[in-house]
Amino acid sequence: MRELGLILLSVLLIFATLEVVASHGDQPLSTIAAQKAIFALHHQAYIKVSPTLLGLKGQNTDWVTVEFSSPNPSVEDWIGVFSPSNFSTSSCPAPADNPWVEPPLLCSAPIKYQYANNSTPKYKETGKGSLKLQLINQRSDFSFALFSGGLSNPKVVAVSNKVAFSNPKAPVYPRLAQGKVWNEMTVTWTSGYGIGEAVPFVEWGPKGGQPIRSPAGTLTFDRNSMCGEPARTVGWRDPGFIHTSFLKELWPNTLYTYKLGHILSNGTYVWSQEYKFRASPYPGQNSLQRVVIFGDMGKAEADGSNEYNDF
Repeated sequence: MRELGLILLSVLLIFATLEVVASHGDQPLSTIAAQKAIFALHHQAYIKVSPTLLGLKGQNTDWVTVEFSSPNPSVEDWIGVFSPSNFSTSSCPAPADNPWVEPPLLCSAPIKYQYANNSTPKYKETGKGSLKLQLINQRSDFSFALFSGGLSNPKVVAVSNKVAFSNPKAPVYPRLAQGKVWNEMTVTWTSGYGIGEAVPFVEWGPKGGQPIRSPAGTLTFDRNSMCGEPARTVGWRDPGFIHTSFLKELWPNTLYTYKLGHILSNGTYVWSQEYKFRASPYPGQNSLQRVVIFGDMGKAEADGSNEYNDF
C-alpha cells in the first residue's frame, strides 16, 4: 500500500508540474488582438517621447522617456511601441488572396508594450504617468500609442511624435561562427543597405597590423516568403539585409580586429564600431578549451516590457 501511495503521489506531482507549465500561457505580444483595434483618439489624451534622435554616440540601443495622460485612466491602459512609425491602415498591403478584404485599422502589431501603471502606481487616480523604455536600432523610426480597452479590445486614444536613430541603416550586430576550415571565420551582420545601395565588406587584420578587406554577400526575404497570416500581415517586420563575409587564412591563436563597412553609391563609407576575436588554435594543439551550454532561459526585455516572470 505504501508503494501504491508513493506512485499516486508521483503521478499527482507530475500533473501539478504540467499544470504549472501549461499556465505560462502564450508569448505576451501574441495576446494583443491587433485585428480588433480601433482608433478612438481623445483630444485631452496625449503621449510624448524624448529624446527624438537616438544613438548620437554610435550606440545601437538607447533609452527614451515616455510621458502620457488620459482623461479616463484604467488599470488596463497600455503603451505600445511601433516600428515603422506608421502603423495605420494606409500602411497595409492588399491581401494577395483576397484584395476585397478590408484591412484592419492597426496594420502592424507593436514590437513591445508595457502597462501604463507599471512605474506609476497612481495612474488610475491621476491619469498621468511616465515610462523609461529601451529601443534597439531596427532600421526604421518608432512611434508610441496609448491604448485603452486592455489587450483584447485595444483602442488607440493618443499617438506620439516620431523617434529615430541617427543612422538607422547602420551595420550592426555582428555574429561570428567557425568557418568550413579551422583557420576561417564567418562574420554575419545586419544593415538597412540593399545590394543596389551599397557594397558590403569587412576590414580586418591582426591587432596593430595592416588591415585587409573581404567582400560580403547580401540576402534578405520579404513578407511573401512567409507561409501565411499573421506573419504576412500584422506580424510582419522587415528584417533588413543580412550580410556574410569569410575571413580566411587566419594565424592560430592570433588576436584580430575587424569592422563592418559599406561603400555607398556616391563613394562614401559607412562604418561600424571596431570588434575583435581570437583565431582558433592549430588542429591538435594542446590548448585549453571552454564550452558554455545553456538553453530554455526565457527571453526578457531590459526595461521589463513583455516580460515573463516565470521562465
